[in-house]
Amino acid sequence: MKLLLIRHGQSSNNALAAAGHAFEGRSADPPLTDLGRTQAGRLAQAFADGLLPRPQVLLCSPMVRAVQTSVPVSEELDVPVELLTEAYEVGGLYDGVPDAPIAVRGAGAARLREVNRRVVVPVDMDDDGWYDKGEFVEAPAQAQDRGFALFADLERRFHGDERIVGLICHEWIIQYLLRASLDAAGAQGAPDPWVNLLNTATAYLETGLPAPEPYEGAGETVIHWINRFDHLHPRERTH
Repeated sequence: MKLLLIRHGQSSNNALAAAGHAFEGRSADPPLTDLGRTQAGRLAQAFADGLLPRPQVLLCSPMVRAVQTSVPVSEELDVPVELLTEAYEVGGLYDGVPDAPIAVRGAGAARLREVNRRVVVPVDMDDDGWYDKGEFVEAPAQAQDRGFALFADLERRFHGDERIVGLICHEWIIQYLLRASLDAAGAQGAPDPWVNLLNTATAYLETGLPAPEPYEGAGETVIHWINRFDHLHPRERTH
């Protein structure tokens, strides 16, 4: 499997957190900021310029900021965008604060098709939203299990496939996908060490490579890079 992990562009929640207001004005399913849309455009241009390998398959979290990020990318790649509900960000969808969450369903099929006309929604997603866990905030151990299961599903689906698979999702769930590629689960599920990923940064890995010869120092899984953001101008780099 050749997997290009892509973090979404800057969201309104990211901008709030950067300003020191993590929960004041927070949205359960925030949109991109103007800068986030610029970052997504820079990412698409990186594919056009050959700076990044071009995915032939594009998958995406159903959260609005990820789907918005997919718009210029899917247009440049000229591919559909398959929504993966299990690729949502760690914690899940909720209003309020983690100690007193309020249930949110998320954007429905019609709304997500409005965001990007290329999206392919799961057969069980309707216009009432996709998140059905109610007043629930996912714990790290639960997120780790989901991340490992998602990675295993991707490997089963794309094992031996020479196509590059792009997955637009979120910084926290990418921690667990990377850990799954290394078979490095944490006892309590907390990702340690943490891997920084700027908005629209990428990580690229391959699995199922030929077994290495003795003493070559290579493995059957190779991570080519993590947190690559050279498509962004310095003033456009945000976390």
